[in-house]
Amino acid sequence: MVEAPVCDTRLIETLQWVAERYTTPIGAVFSRVVPPRVRVTARSSVRPPHQPYIRDGIEGAKLLDNALRNCTGGVFCVETMGSYADEVVALVTTLGAGQAIVCVPEVRWGSDVLDRMEELGGVRLDSAVAPSVRSEALLSMASGASLGAGGRAAVLAPAPDLQLMVLIDEGNIALKEDRSPRFDARAVALHRCAVAGAVCVSLGRTHRLESVHLVAQQRAVMVRPARDLARKALPVIELCEPDDDGYSKRTRAAIAGALGSKGRVGILTPQAGYARSLWCATCRRSVRCPRCEAGVSYDRSSRSARCPRCSFTARAPDVCPHCSSIDLKYLGAGSERLEEQLGKIFPRARVTRTDRQTLDHLDEVIDHDDADIYVTTWIGTKQTLRPDVDLVVVLDADRMIRRPELRAAEDAFQALNEMAAWAGPASDGGRLVIQTREPTHPALQALMRGDTTFFYERELELRQDLGYPPFTELIKVQASGPAAGALFDRVKELAQQHGATALGPVEISRGDSRVEELLLKCPDTQEIARALRVILPDVPKGSTLKIDADPR
Repeated sequence: MVEAPVCDTRLIETLQWVAERYTTPIGAVFSRVVPPRVRVTARSSVRPPHQPYIRDGIEGAKLLDNALRNCTGGVFCVETMGSYADEVVALVTTLGAGQAIVCVPEVRWGSDVLDRMEELGGVRLDSAVAPSVRSEALLSMASGASLGAGGRAAVLAPAPDLQLMVLIDEGNIALKEDRSPRFDARAVALHRCAVAGAVCVSLGRTHRLESVHLVAQQRAVMVRPARDLARKALPVIELCEPDDDGYSKRTRAAIAGALGSKGRVGILTPQAGYARSLWCATCRRSVRCPRCEAGVSYDRSSRSARCPRCSFTARAPDVCPHCSSIDLKYLGAGSERLEEQLGKIFPRARVTRTDRQTLDHLDEVIDHDDADIYVTTWIGTKQTLRPDVDLVVVLDADRMIRRPELRAAEDAFQALNEMAAWAGPASDGGRLVIQTREPTHPALQALMRGDTTFFYERELELRQDLGYPPFTELIKVQASGPAAGALFDRVKELAQQHGATALGPVEISRGDSRVEELLLKCPDTQEIARALRVILPDVPKGSTLKIDADPR
């Protein structure tokens, strides 16, 4: 029998804050904390041995070490070029007293951080473990267990004596919950640590611009390795322009050279499937999605066409929908076609592929140790999936940087830094080839220089000019049905009364339906979410209204 309450008063305050900010019934938020109804017994955990967190005598690291040992609270952004697991071990073993929670973005395909936390005696708080194990872990944390680790929902786990919250890779979109309550784990971690007086540590190779802005306002401390050490951790980086067939001569030569020396090559492509688009050589028009008019990609294994915007999927046409010509061309190599092409270019090399399609058909993770060329989309670069390689090739950096999204350049910068870490330091033979037609972009130049500040300063200046985060906060509002127009009028009226700017609405596709979307630029999300909440009970039958704070 466990006498300790699952929610202490400070956690209840945080749960109420989440319910208010993300316009969710309080009961739905509490349900994320209460363990499943299974019979378990809470167990205690052993505090890991003390290991001072001091790196290279840097001032920020000394401040962090003092905050951990003395439990004085504060927000720290730790920039690392090494292993996340090693850094987290150093953090949690330095903590002088109290409880620690470690939150990772993804758990589906395993996590070396979670494995190391278990080795230290920590309990697992994520959904990848059995419900009974997770329930036991939640009750153990409520009873005072010193260390818990899990996915994004771990930020809501019980911890009456919370003194440290570690958030891994805060820029990862997986830290944003995709079902109600649609919370942003970073925002929740910051608020909860402020309420508890705990140390909040964001650990990654790069950081969200919101965190960088906190550092500029002296509301957080940046902890980064010395510039010369950061540069030593980088691979040899080459930028080259792709030819018409998608490969530059330098890229081909680099792959051939790595294979010739018995090395392994990792190749990142931005899209899965066989071809990025279907194009008619007769009428010179591409095949479009019948629902949202976006260009469709082609998956040869299932002979299907898929819309990357609204996920509409249907059998691929045999003739052009516009002119009935049979002269359809497959343009732009996806991961499936790239695997085929590389097998022909390098016939003696063993080529394997990892993307969403291959992972969905697996019961367990493939062992790629025998592969000579490892072709993958972004999902396959996860540390627990990717093999060790001697050369990493990014085929189309421009496609990542120039996506029509607010955070495109920021996400691309994060991805490129992860690819540099995958390649390994130049002293160990690490080499990274990036194909781009825009080598002067700040994301690429910052990577080449080993200087994240170079990118942050320029991207922050652009965000400020446009009035986007971190200089404002965002709320996305979606409505559908006969009352959508009237609902948006009420949303705009309330938003303007509280100083927000409304953009839209615009019509978008979501699954099998069309909805309208409005974007609010807010001076204070909490205040405006509280005001918008009053509209939800008045939504008439046949219409929907969804309010999403901190959208990604």
